[in-house]
Amino acid sequence: MNKSHTDECVCAICSNEKDFDFPEHLLDKIANGEVVVFAGAGISTENRSLCKSTLYEEVQSELRSAANLPFPKLMDAYCAQPDGRIKLLEKIKRRFDYFLSFDDFIRPMTRFHRAISPLYMINDVVTTNWDDFFERTCDFDPFVYDSDLAFWDASKRRVMKIHGSITNFGSLVATTSDYEESFKRLNDGPLGAQLKSLIARKTVIYTGYSLSDENYLRLLSNIARLMQGNLRQSYFISPKIDHQKLASAPISLAPIETDGSFFFESARDQLAGRCGIIRDEPFYHCATLLDEVAEAHSKTADAFIRKQHPLLIFILSYQDGLIHALQRILRMQRTGEYHSTSSVHARIHSYEHRVEELSKSKDHWNAAYALGYQTGMLFLLLKSVDDDGPTPPLFSVPFNVTVRSLSGALKYPKEKLPQSVRAQASRILKRHPKDAQLVPDHTPYL
Repeated sequence: MNKSHTDECVCAICSNEKDFDFPEHLLDKIANGEVVVFAGAGISTENRSLCKSTLYEEVQSELRSAANLPFPKLMDAYCAQPDGRIKLLEKIKRRFDYFLSFDDFIRPMTRFHRAISPLYMINDVVTTNWDDFFERTCDFDPFVYDSDLAFWDASKRRVMKIHGSITNFGSLVATTSDYEESFKRLNDGPLGAQLKSLIARKTVIYTGYSLSDENYLRLLSNIARLMQGNLRQSYFISPKIDHQKLASAPISLAPIETDGSFFFESARDQLAGRCGIIRDEPFYHCATLLDEVAEAHSKTADAFIRKQHPLLIFILSYQDGLIHALQRILRMQRTGEYHSTSSVHARIHSYEHRVEELSKSKDHWNAAYALGYQTGMLFLLLKSVDDDGPTPPLFSVPFNVTVRSLSGALKYPKEKLPQSVRAQASRILKRHPKDAQLVPDHTPYL
């Protein structure tokens, strides 16, 4: 449910969020990462409930055309003007830039993308949309040209943009000739071969799609013929389904009548426990903790400049690790990478081994950093199961010295530090003379 609206809301957005029965087959496919999402214009800038008018309507109004021409034919008419193609691209760019300048546009227009983002098991999206919202909101890598296919396996999450991208004007598919060239590329080219492979191997979820793109329907028809009826079950998500039109599609499409964004938000709820999908709230806790650690780090750095107590060297490194972990968690939140409980678990254990190895080799500086980094990820995991869970220590070291505060660290007798700790601190202090007022800073490397 759209949280900014009440349960009783009957607006255009909420009225589309119809309750539905989630097919167990589809849940299994999503959980196993065996789906590809096909996203049409209805999920984004061309949804009439999200903006005053569609691009089609704007062009139609400017041409003062009363005829309901197919989209490519209308774009043909617009481009027939002097400098028409350039004017069309400028219009599209202005339209997107305008939407991007207002949160009241961009938030509802990217709701679908934000619903997909934490579903880390969904790695492949195909879209007819020109906007770059999948790239901006979910950190998907765009695949537009045949030459891009060479990097397919190097990408963790991919969006195949079969009608081009606003980030490259020359790639946009708009006119009749564009559509003809696009069909030839998809039918005969390497990127098209990859698209056919996805459709043949995975369960396709269509949403925001009107089943009116003749090019894609022709492609589907060819695939269905080649597969001799052995295509996997596909699903069609829409708040209003024309069952007669759906039945005329070249492949079998199981209908689910609801809003596309709501569908994937529901999928997250359904799969949260089964797939270990971390909630959004722990990320908010990470942002709060980051502010606290940054403040503690600033005070620790000031104290180091004044006193140069050797214990502060390792506390600073621990805090660097904790800060870097929290920063990366927040920066990579949109990728879904840190929404996976199992993935975060694996990283925590990996850093635990690093702390042990570095401590054995008497590299306390790097061990402190690894401990801080591990602590940041452990905090995310703990908050995923308990919002009231404890806050990790802001002052800590990877050797047998208990530190609870900055004042406690400053009072700790230097001679009681382990000999290997004092030796490494001495080497580091030589690189940070007191009169230079330099602070040891650990970069995000180990």
